[in-house]
Amino acid sequence: MKSNNKSLANEISAAILGKLHGLNAKSAKKLVKAVDDCSKEIVKKFAKLHKEEEEEQEKDAIKSTKKLVSKAKKVAKAKDKSAEKAAMSAKIAIVTSDSITSPKASAPSKPANSPSKKQVAKSKSASKPAPKPVVIDAEPTTESE
Repeated sequence: MKSNNKSLANEISAAILGKLHGLNAKSAKKLVKAVDDCSKEIVKKFAKLHKEEEEEQEKDAIKSTKKLVSKAKKVAKAKDKSAEKAAMSAKIAIVTSDSITSPKASAPSKPANSPSKKQVAKSKSASKPAPKPVVIDAEPTTESE
């Protein structure tokens, strides 16, 4: 038995034996032996259970680590796939823009700030002053005057 376990067994037996008193020497000897044996068994079972719990915790830690690693691999794989797709689309864009030339692409494009024909027509009509209403004299004109 390890020294830690021995000291724990001695503490347990001392705590139990401290509560017992009033026996003769022969009975006390048997009782002390029984308490010591039982305390050693208790300490052994305690040590065994403690060791099992530690092993379970280690297994759980290993499982969680493996899960994290597999998750990280999946994420990395997904990133690689998306990078491949982006690279492929970039290559396709390069190939399609160089090899296919449309007449619209060869014609000079308008500057972004220039107004379209519709906008110019609207602005011209809006800039013309509205015609002044014709004022007709409402006074009757008489030729006899």
